[in-house]
Amino acid sequence: MPHSAVRDVAARARALMAALGLAAMSLAPCDAVMAQAAGSIAGTIVNEKNGSPIGDAQVSVEGRNIGTTSDAAGRFRLAGLTGSGSVQLTVRRIGFQPKTIGATIGDSDVRIAIAERAMELTSMVVTGTAGVAEKRAIGNAVSTVNAAEIVATQPVSSLQELLNGRASGVSVVASSGQVGTGSRIRVRGASSLSLSNDPLIYVDGVRVDNTQASGPANQGFGSASISRWNDFNPDDIESLEVIKGPAAATLYGTEASNGVIQIITKKGAAGRPVWNVTARGGSSWVPDVLTRFEDNYGTVPRAGSATALDTVSISTRQLNDSLQRKFGNDIFTNGTLQDIQMSVSGGSNVVRYYVGGGYEENQGAERVNRLRRTNLRVNLQANPSPTVDLQTSLGYTTGRTYLPYESGGGGAVWGTVFSSPSFLYGGVNVPSRNPDNPQLGFRSGPPNAYYEAYDVFQDADRFTGSFQFTNRPTSWLNHRLIVGLDRLAENNEDRTPRNDIIGATYASFAGSGLPTAGSISTSTRDVTLTSYDYVANADFQLSGAVKSVTSAGGQIYLRQSRLRSISGSTFPAVGLTSIASASIRNVSGDELVQNNTVGAFIQQQFVWNDRLFLTGAIRTDDNSAFGTNFDAVTYPKLSASWVLSEEPSLPIPAFFNQLRVRSAYGASGLQPGAFDAIRTYTASGGFLTPSSAGNPDLGPERSTELELGLDAGMWNDRLGLELTYFAGSTKDAILSRQAPPSNGFPGLQLFNAGQVDRSGLEWLLRGTPIRRDNLSLELTLSGSVNSYNIASLGGTTDFVSLSSNVAHKVGYAPGAWWDRRIVSADYDATTKRATNLLCDNGNGGTVGCATAPRVFLGNSVPTQEGSFSAGLTLFRNLRVNAFVDWRGGYKKLDGNYRVRCGAFVLCRELYYPDDVQDKALLGAVQAGTAYTHHLISDASFARFRELAATYTLPPSFAKRLGASRASVTVAGRNLGLWTNFPGIEPEASFNGGTRGGAFGQWEQSVLPQLRQFVTTVNFNF
Repeated sequence: MPHSAVRDVAARARALMAALGLAAMSLAPCDAVMAQAAGSIAGTIVNEKNGSPIGDAQVSVEGRNIGTTSDAAGRFRLAGLTGSGSVQLTVRRIGFQPKTIGATIGDSDVRIAIAERAMELTSMVVTGTAGVAEKRAIGNAVSTVNAAEIVATQPVSSLQELLNGRASGVSVVASSGQVGTGSRIRVRGASSLSLSNDPLIYVDGVRVDNTQASGPANQGFGSASISRWNDFNPDDIESLEVIKGPAAATLYGTEASNGVIQIITKKGAAGRPVWNVTARGGSSWVPDVLTRFEDNYGTVPRAGSATALDTVSISTRQLNDSLQRKFGNDIFTNGTLQDIQMSVSGGSNVVRYYVGGGYEENQGAERVNRLRRTNLRVNLQANPSPTVDLQTSLGYTTGRTYLPYESGGGGAVWGTVFSSPSFLYGGVNVPSRNPDNPQLGFRSGPPNAYYEAYDVFQDADRFTGSFQFTNRPTSWLNHRLIVGLDRLAENNEDRTPRNDIIGATYASFAGSGLPTAGSISTSTRDVTLTSYDYVANADFQLSGAVKSVTSAGGQIYLRQSRLRSISGSTFPAVGLTSIASASIRNVSGDELVQNNTVGAFIQQQFVWNDRLFLTGAIRTDDNSAFGTNFDAVTYPKLSASWVLSEEPSLPIPAFFNQLRVRSAYGASGLQPGAFDAIRTYTASGGFLTPSSAGNPDLGPERSTELELGLDAGMWNDRLGLELTYFAGSTKDAILSRQAPPSNGFPGLQLFNAGQVDRSGLEWLLRGTPIRRDNLSLELTLSGSVNSYNIASLGGTTDFVSLSSNVAHKVGYAPGAWWDRRIVSADYDATTKRATNLLCDNGNGGTVGCATAPRVFLGNSVPTQEGSFSAGLTLFRNLRVNAFVDWRGGYKKLDGNYRVRCGAFVLCRELYYPDDVQDKALLGAVQAGTAYTHHLISDASFARFRELAATYTLPPSFAKRLGASRASVTVAGRNLGLWTNFPGIEPEASFNGGTRGGAFGQWEQSVLPQLRQFVTTVNFNF
């Protein structure tokens, strides 16, 4: 790293430390130093498996009315102990097994390690409930991810990496290995035929923007690769809660049918200030870069001949050598990661605080790909009286992401994957055997030319804040109000500075030079989401065994998006890049989009002996996108939870510590787009012309689902099992049809008619086969399988084409692959061509390909996902974690093969057809881009995602550094891959646009996932 960069990072760290120090001094109470003396016992509560401190643990003295709670650093102090000698201390914490140990009055350094439960039914859940509720009281599945523990020891740098493989039923579909890019998140697959399949995101109870394809279109075909999900700093997240379907999402109403993911940020605990400092540094690179891409073929003039041609190949190694000779650098470089995060938390029983901040600087495998981001979070909790709780959560992030072109948009991967010998030899359009072509063999031009010609980036500023007021005016009534705001400002720029030299040297960059003389395009996206959420709970004890909890509440969600785009071209001089300096300027877009939802619900729960919970609810929603003839929609909910292990009348086997069965039925929905129901017009040249016919009867898609589940803790909580089966359907799915010509509006009109059925199974198995003082081993296996089937497309058709090879068809999964498939061909040895092509006729026979139908080739959405993790603890201070995840049951299109063979005539099969054994494949290749069946392959994979070793320094050594705890972690990411996918990378695709999004994944000149090694040091003070 350059010295200037080191100084810059150090200066930012000092400024951040000073800011956090001022915040802590302004918030922290004046606590006296916890001096230890006779009559007291002090110590630390830690996690048995990794030694990390545990806050909020209850510590009590057996036989005495004395107790306390550990702070965020795990510290506790029991005062007022009379007498001397030994006492018994008991520690209890939700999620952990209780533990009792002996201690001597006057001890000041008691260390108590407690073990996690494999299954915990008393943990608290806030997502999908009418308030905070124990997990045992909820009839639907809620997946919880312990974010704080994972981020502390694993190489996780984003929210999507944190979520990947750690919640069954949640699929993370990565798009690119570029730094700052995002993924597509799917919960239980995709059930909408034409609307978004993105789940909702909440942060501390507030709905936030969940856009998964944002930023400048650095990928081709209108695809943007940045995800707004990754605006939230993983170091500030305590946990994630995921509810996965309509049975769980009823209380969220319209928009929630794709599931809900709640981010719960860290809070302060009573006690003296606890400082935490984390610094990370690492490197990343493209694995096997010189052998990963296929060799390309072409013809070049034969030496000494004016007419003869030789067939030659070009490899990535040759490209890299030519680039080294010309510019002195490799195609791809080793990226670097620098990240520093600091936080301070503490407070008193009345006021508690958490203040955190950080700075991240990440360099990718292409020199222009880099991310710089600063974040700040302030969370406050106050209890001004025994009946009032106040809580505020404030988060801010700002940064810039620079992106190179890829995925059909050009760039280093494009130039490398589609290189050609004809671009290595000769000058521009000059046939020669001399390797003096300025393109150096790369398609369009070498990477260095791209980096000089284009400057693509996004600036993003985001504030997310909430205020929560909770009041308990009586013993039987409590109510709370959450008011929240999510404010996002994006600025996306695509600059082509004037560069007459590049414009004259490379034909693909002619726009940099005369006559275009450079260009710039800028788009802004400003989004404001305002949330109001109120709920009241009335709790009555109807009898000694039966309790009633009645809840009622409502929500208002207001969303406003302002979209603007302007552009300019023809700069009068080199160095000018502002739109104001361009000779030609254009305003290409200016839109204001508003969408509002108002909803209310009432829920009734009956509880019998705190082990049987029966719940019923009904919700009504109205949304501004509904048609004028469509009334508000109503969603029901029913659920039951029964803790069998606490039922004395049932003969439960002794090895069950906890056993629960649960079921839930519910409905939720998904509203149409803001303007889908209304007639719209386009203003052009001073006139209004019809644009969209609208549909006043258009309503939301409506999803219903039944969940059945079982949760079990066995063998003294050494083994835990969660099992969930779900089945449901989406009705009134929105489809499109030709607008009636009589109404004067062109194009298509949306209407409610389709139905998609689904079912699946999810599981989580967690166990601790070894638990000893100096050795423990934890294993976790999670996964899911699901099936989707289109039951109806409105009755007038059973097939709707989305593109030339993606379609909806009754009886099959939505958005599946459909195309003609060549099954046989003859071969003419003289012409070297495949002839007499015959295709699948869809009924087990063959037909001439010219009249062949499109046949089913496979699903385009994953139907299987899972993960396996292992955690080994040695001698209490060395922790090794390994994590493998997989995804399967779907196919992906290899766009690299398509372009190499069909568009640019680069693949070996075209030059040596005699060597191709499968003549049907040869026929498809020789037909150019007419067929895609041979490009669509099983994309199932398993990846060795993470391996990390964390060493916790001895307390005596940490104290020498002035810390109460110190650890060092060395971790690797993307260390291995097992797949039969023939393309470059199974986890590479267009993130959006016409070749990405919900259905039909394409891989085309996308940077593969990077391998990464990171070293992390962490200090608690």
